[in-house]
Amino acid sequence: MEGTMLGPYFVEEQIGQTRWGPVYRAMQTAVNRPVALKILSPGEKEDPGKVNRFLASARQAAQHSYDGVVAVYEVGTASGVHYCAMELMDGPPLREFLRKTDGLARGHADERRLLQMISEMAATLDALWKNKVPHQPPLEANLLANKAGHVKMINIHPAERPASQSAEQDMETLGVLVATLANEVGTVSQRVGAFVERLMDTQGRKRFRSLAEVASAAEALERQMFPVVVPKKTAAALAPAKRHLSPMVVAIGVTALVVMMVLIGWMVWKLKREISPAKSQRPADAGTMVAVPAGAFIYQSGERKTLNTFYIDRYEVTFGEYKKFVDASLRVYVKEHPFAPRNKVHAPANWEQIVEAIRTRTPLNNAWVTWDSPVFGVDWFDAWAYATWRGKRLPTEEEWEKAARGTDGRPFPWGKEFKNVCGWAGGDQLFRWNSVYQFPDDKSPYGAIGMAGGVSEWTDTSTRESAVIRGGNWASTNLAVTVRMATNTREWRSDRVGFRCVSDKNVKPPAP
Repeated sequence: MEGTMLGPYFVEEQIGQTRWGPVYRAMQTAVNRPVALKILSPGEKEDPGKVNRFLASARQAAQHSYDGVVAVYEVGTASGVHYCAMELMDGPPLREFLRKTDGLARGHADERRLLQMISEMAATLDALWKNKVPHQPPLEANLLANKAGHVKMINIHPAERPASQSAEQDMETLGVLVATLANEVGTVSQRVGAFVERLMDTQGRKRFRSLAEVASAAEALERQMFPVVVPKKTAAALAPAKRHLSPMVVAIGVTALVVMMVLIGWMVWKLKREISPAKSQRPADAGTMVAVPAGAFIYQSGERKTLNTFYIDRYEVTFGEYKKFVDASLRVYVKEHPFAPRNKVHAPANWEQIVEAIRTRTPLNNAWVTWDSPVFGVDWFDAWAYATWRGKRLPTEEEWEKAARGTDGRPFPWGKEFKNVCGWAGGDQLFRWNSVYQFPDDKSPYGAIGMAGGVSEWTDTSTRESAVIRGGNWASTNLAVTVRMATNTREWRSDRVGFRCVSDKNVKPPAP
């Protein structure tokens, strides 16, 4: 599956294997987040019982959120493949994680990491018991490390395996695990060895009374054995003797500093104004719709189709227009599609960062974005809800194509390659999210702007699982209106996909 899209995830490489099937490193493209993607093997999905257990186990794990438990982000099905997206634990195997390899210490266990692991695991297990969460004892197969130096539990309670019976059992199992790992990776000091022996001693007088006490004791021992070194000679002790300056010298220095700061501030402000996008200059026809008269037209397949008169947005929906919808959806109920996810949030991906970039006039991911840029990072359900809120709807694929190509099936509305006319693509990537009003020559026969450039657009042509996207975008090598893509989920989001609306009647633009 490497190099393919599975729902909202781009699959990169296989990193493991479980009893359910392979595990891949993948990227959740909408939020640019790396994940571990656990897949149910094709052979297993033929058994409904195994499918149900796979999904139930993942959903059960997703209900619990603890610092020491690997997070489950999503459980889903795409293109007939059942998957579970989890937090990516990108550290080495546990034995390598605990092996000390620096210089003369080779052959010794990394006692600091050993104590940190004991403290983290004990605190996690204590939280699971306090919240009455069934879980397995801490076994090596269920512990993963990350590059940040932390160890977390995974698969805390698969249905096929017995759960831990008591906190004492967890303490003893944790002690046996640590002792086994320490013996495998190297030697430990007498103090750490005594601590581990006490951890395993569930019957003697010196045993720990609780997992919380284990966590505190391991943390205290770590501080004792690895104290923070504070330099004896501080910067103040090494500083030269103070010299007293005359009031006149101080005044001159302060004045010079103020003048320099004002000058630097003015230069930064001037440079920012010169290179950043201009403030919104909405044309008089912003928010209007154009009429597409009834009649036959040549579809891209070559067949002739007939549509009734309809109206389509002259411009793609902008961030400024979409923000009004987001604000409204937070205050009042907006109509949702019957198949939309429960508790749907309609803010685009990375919404807070986008708003901040627009307000401060700073680049977002090395590109300018303004309130007049076409909205992106919205899925099909977002676009449907916005269109309904505005008293409109999404265009069908046929309506979109007729509005873009006219009646004669021309491949480009202007008769030649548009990227050589207006420069949507192939230019400075800093300006890839230009204003929807910036390229009036990207005009269809009916006067719709930006149906080849800007962003690709959602259409209403869809099934329960997928939807069709039409038109080129800023990243296309050929900005053709003939571009067509069917997604495998209607919840897919991209910085290259937005939308515009249609209606059976001319809907007047809202007040600015």
